[in-house]
Amino acid sequence: VTPTQRQRSVSNSNNGETTSDFWDKEVGKDGDEDVPRTFKYLAYLAVIVAATAVAGSATVTSQIPSISASVLLVYRSLLQLVTSFPLLLGTRSNCLGPPGYRWRLYLTGLLTGFLLLALYLAISSLPPRIVAPILMTTPVLTMLLSCVVFGEHTGLYRMLTTTLFLAGVVLLTRPPPLFPNDASDQLQVDLAQYNLYGYPTHFYQPTPPSPDTPLPLAQPVNTLGLVAALVAPFLAAFIVILTRQCREVHFSVLLFWSALGSLLVGCIGLYTLGQEEDGQERSREERDIPDPASTGPDMVNPTKIHSLSTRMFEGPTEWLVATLVAILGIFVTVVITKALQIVPPGKLLLLKSAEVVAGYVLHLCVWGGATSVTAGVLGQSLQWLDLGGAVCVGLAVVFTGVEDLIVDTKRWRWF
Repeated sequence: VTPTQRQRSVSNSNNGETTSDFWDKEVGKDGDEDVPRTFKYLAYLAVIVAATAVAGSATVTSQIPSISASVLLVYRSLLQLVTSFPLLLGTRSNCLGPPGYRWRLYLTGLLTGFLLLALYLAISSLPPRIVAPILMTTPVLTMLLSCVVFGEHTGLYRMLTTTLFLAGVVLLTRPPPLFPNDASDQLQVDLAQYNLYGYPTHFYQPTPPSPDTPLPLAQPVNTLGLVAALVAPFLAAFIVILTRQCREVHFSVLLFWSALGSLLVGCIGLYTLGQEEDGQERSREERDIPDPASTGPDMVNPTKIHSLSTRMFEGPTEWLVATLVAILGIFVTVVITKALQIVPPGKLLLLKSAEVVAGYVLHLCVWGGATSVTAGVLGQSLQWLDLGGAVCVGLAVVFTGVEDLIVDTKRWRWF
C-alpha cells in the first residue's frame, strides 16, 4: 500500500537528523546550482579583486621591513574588531551567533589563531623555497575536503585545472628537491606570505651562512617549522569549510570571531617578541665594554629606545602603510566570507590563486623587471620559469572561471 503524505512526513521526522549535526544536509549541500549566473560571476570578479589585494598587501609590506609583523597583526585585528561592531549593531546580529552555528563560529576563530601560529613557525624557520610550495597546496586540499563534505563536483576538467595550477606553483617556487641549485628570491618570499585572509605574515628573517660552514649544512630544515607548514594548509581548508557551513550567519559575526582569534595570536607574538628582544639586549649589554664618557646620569640607552620602538609605528609612512595593509586585509576577509555563500570552497580558492599572477606582475614592477620587458631586453630579474609558472596559474584561474560554461554535470558527471 502506498503511504500517504502524512505517513511520509511522520517517517521523515523520525530519522534522527537534527539541524545541528555536523553533516547536516541543509548545511553541507552544495547550492551553487540555484544561484543566478550573474551573481556567480560577480562573486568570481570580487574574489579576483581580493586576490589582487592580498598580493598588493604583501608587496607593500616587503618594502618597509622595519614594521613588526606582530604589531601590524595586532593593529589589523583591532581595526577589524572595531569594524565589526557597527555592523553587528546595524544588523542587530548576536555576536555569539545563532543557535546551531555557535560551535562552528568559535572553532573558526580558534583555527584562525592556530593558522597564524603555524604560519609564524613555518615562515620564520624555513627557507621560502620550502615553505611556499607547501602553503600553496591549500586550494587542492580545500577542493578535496569540499568534495567529501559538500559533494562539490570534482571531475576530469577540475583535475586538469588543478594539475595546471600545481605545475605553475612548482615553476614559481622551485622546491629544492626538484631545483637543488637555485637560490631563493624576493618573489618566493612574497608567495610564502599569501594566506587565506591576507594577514601580515612577513616573519621571514634571512640568515646568511657562516663562512666556516659548508653550504649544504648552512640551513638545516627545522622540524617544528616543517610540521607547522604541513599543518597550515589543512587549517586553512577547515576554516573555509566551516565558513561555508555558516553561510546563513551574517558576515559581521564571522568577522568578529576571526578578529578575536588573530588578535589573541598577535598579542602572544608581541609579548614573545618583546621577551626575545629584551634577552638579546641583556646579552649584548653584558658583552659590550661600557664607555666612561657616555655613562652619565643624563644619558639615554639607545637600545631601550629601540625596544620601545618595536611596539609602535614610527612616522606617517609606517602608519599609512599599516592602515593600508589593515584595510586591504579586512576587505579580503569580507569578500571571501561573502563569496563563500555563493561559490563552492574548492572553486573559490582556485580563483583566489590569481594572487600569484598579481604578485608576479607587482614583483616585475617593483624590482625593475617590467622596464626590461617593455624595452625588449630581458633583465636579470625576469626568469623564464617564473613567467611560465605565472602563465600556468593564470590559465588555471581562467579555466576555473569558465568551468560552468564548459562542464555540464547533468550530462557528463565524470567531466
